[in-house]
Amino acid sequence: MSVDVSSQHAETPEPPDPDDVDMFSELVREHQAGLRAFIRALGAEEEWVDDLAQEVFVTAFRKRAVFDNSKDFGRWLRGIARRLVANERRKHARRSRLVHGALAEVLTEVPDEVEGADDTGSERLSEALQRCVEQLPERSRALLRRRYEGGENATTLAQALQQSAEAIRQSLTRIRLAVRRCVEGRLGEAWK
Repeated sequence: MSVDVSSQHAETPEPPDPDDVDMFSELVREHQAGLRAFIRALGAEEEWVDDLAQEVFVTAFRKRAVFDNSKDFGRWLRGIARRLVANERRKHARRSRLVHGALAEVLTEVPDEVEGADDTGSERLSEALQRCVEQLPERSRALLRRRYEGGENATTLAQALQQSAEAIRQSLTRIRLAVRRCVEGRLGEAWK
């Protein structure tokens, strides 16, 4: 009695190869909605999400030869997006495309495990950050707004608030830490 072993074992499909231009186009179509949601959750203003997503895909296309086909392509894209948003925050403090720079700063430091495989991870993260910022005392929220939305540096804030620049920097550090701890508490162990 002979058994056909080949029909009992399904072949494992080859991972997608982003180096193949047609396959890359297919991967873009597959990941574009989730990537846009992730970028929005990182704090990008809605009108800039498409531009930032396009920058991510252009960067991915240029670097496609270094992508390890055995890895998760979506996770790789989210890593590129996180770096682009962090760079955007640093380069354009005054005319930033970001809703809340403080939120974006915390978000760009999120470990890969927290991102989640789908949009719900990004939505949970965004919601947790929004709630944590809302829970801050008004003075802390105002300082964050002036620093990150208004683009005022520590020196300017110190003069306006009659404090030292170092005291302003320390306050901002404490506020960011409080937001991060709050988010950690809301999202649980996946964050740490």
